[in-house]
Amino acid sequence: MAKPIVCQIKKKKYYLYKITWIDITGEEDHAHIEQFDNMNYSTLITYGFLYSKDKKMIKTFSTYDTEDEVFSGRNVFPIGCIKKMEKVLI
Repeated sequence: MAKPIVCQIKKKKYYLYKITWIDITGEEDHAHIEQFDNMNYSTLITYGFLYSKDKKMIKTFSTYDTEDEVFSGRNVFPIGCIKKMEKVLI
C-alpha cells in the first residue's frame, strides 16, 4: 500500500504535495492583435511540503533543517491560484 512522503521536525509532521497552479504570463514587447489574442496564463507544477493552509493561502517549503524549525525554498500561494493539490505517495 502506498504511503505519503512526510518529514518530521520536532513533533510536527509535514506532507509532500504536488501542487498544480496558475500564474500570469506577461510580455513587454509590441504585439499584433493575433499575438495578444493567443496569450494565455501558465499552468505550473510545484512540489513542496505543506506548511500551512487556510481560506486565503497555502504555504510550502522544500528544504528544512532536521534538528530545528528552519525552512528554505518557501512559497506562499493565493488559494485562488491553486487548481489541484495531490499528496505524494510512494
